[in-house]
Amino acid sequence: MLSQVWKFCHASVCSLNFLNERGVSIDSLTGFKVNGCLITSEQAFYVTKAKKVDITFVGDDANTVVASMRIPYAEFVKDLKIGISNNNADYAVFNIDFPDFESIPSLRLSSQRNFPIGSSVAFLSFGYGTRNLSLKSAIISSYHTNSEGIRFLEFDGQTSFGNSGSPIINPLTMEVIGIVSRRTNNVSKAFNQLMDIVNTNLDELKRVEGVVRFGDIDPIQVLVANQNQLKHLASNIYRYTVSSNSQAVMLDHILTYFNEKSTESAYIYQSSLVKEVDVTLS
Repeated sequence: MLSQVWKFCHASVCSLNFLNERGVSIDSLTGFKVNGCLITSEQAFYVTKAKKVDITFVGDDANTVVASMRIPYAEFVKDLKIGISNNNADYAVFNIDFPDFESIPSLRLSSQRNFPIGSSVAFLSFGYGTRNLSLKSAIISSYHTNSEGIRFLEFDGQTSFGNSGSPIINPLTMEVIGIVSRRTNNVSKAFNQLMDIVNTNLDELKRVEGVVRFGDIDPIQVLVANQNQLKHLASNIYRYTVSSNSQAVMLDHILTYFNEKSTESAYIYQSSLVKEVDVTLS
């Protein structure tokens, strides 16, 4: 059954690699195509130091690039953004209706709302620092609703940095039933707390940099270097560790969004027909 998931779904899943001004990768997500749109994690709106984003689809061997584009990040989030940022539903939608991606097939979003705990699911994702697409299996282990009323399913599959935005697939229907979320477990919270502490330390050290010197040595610069090393080490540990407490946002809100867009398109189309009839009658 999993081989069928790969056969029918792999071609629709892409990597999003965010590059800084030096062309160095600073963040990575997974996304997937639905009609002429790209769906991924809401994190795609907030990669503040990104200058470019590479969108890449691969072939059946999980590695060969079949379609790819490099887009300025400012254009990506301003001109191609369709979904609303700060939507509290952990998804982002972008327009990728380009000739380069015309041959990429689309996945279908499931309208089913409930799935039994213990149901088998699959997800396809790109891990941070890798260029190959991976297929993983899991079972739905639980559900929960956050304070904003957003529903999540929990699954026992292992996720790592870069998996956010991956589609959770129902292997019986080949439809998407959820979108893998950024890690929100205790490790993630501890990492964010550490980053806040380090950034606060750096701000304080910069205020007194150059005030005290021992000969040719500025001890504050030594402390700044130490804090930056700690930050780099913590970031690498966080990025390359695997989480077994994984969750995916369910499609309630994104289905509402797409249904509203379909209704809006139908209204525009019907309005254009009425105008054509008016012109003909006149």
